[in-house]
Amino acid sequence: MLTPEEIRALREYTEMTQIQMAQLFRIRPADVIAWENGTLDPDAEQMAKLERLQESGAKKMRFKFN
Repeated sequence: MLTPEEIRALREYTEMTQIQMAQLFRIRPADVIAWENGTLDPDAEQMAKLERLQESGAKKMRFKFN
């Protein structure tokens, strides 16, 4: 489970705006803002997608530094 801070950091790391992340998840930009503020939790499917996005970013970082 990602914290609101981790969701924001992931979005920023992937260089997405809140609007772009909302489009990727097919939700409203206000929902992304709420995720990042901790006033709304992603559902299970959205969290799984966020975790896959986080894993792919971590793999890219390892590749970049190896």
